[in-house]
Amino acid sequence: MTTQRSNVIIETFDWRGILVQATYEPKWMGTDYTAHLQIETIEPARAPLPITETGYLSHFVGRDAIEEAGSPTDYALAWLDHASHSRGWAQLESRARQYSLF
Repeated sequence: MTTQRSNVIIETFDWRGILVQATYEPKWMGTDYTAHLQIETIEPARAPLPITETGYLSHFVGRDAIEEAGSPTDYALAWLDHASHSRGWAQLESRARQYSLF
């Protein structure tokens, strides 16, 4: 789902069962080259992601990188998929799927 207000684009997408919102400002502070991308988990709220342990990330990026990916969602999905291959994320994800008795 995509929503746009003035010069901010808000997209919501699912990544591995986690609802994520990407808020994208392509002309941050009026510049033509610096963009601002915020990633936040919505459901479950503030669930960790491979790019942020807190479920929220503020990221400054060249606007051309987002455009090359296709959209803020495409950029975020590629980033999440790439980062999910790290050993740390694999361990965290495995622990989250196992129930603890203590």
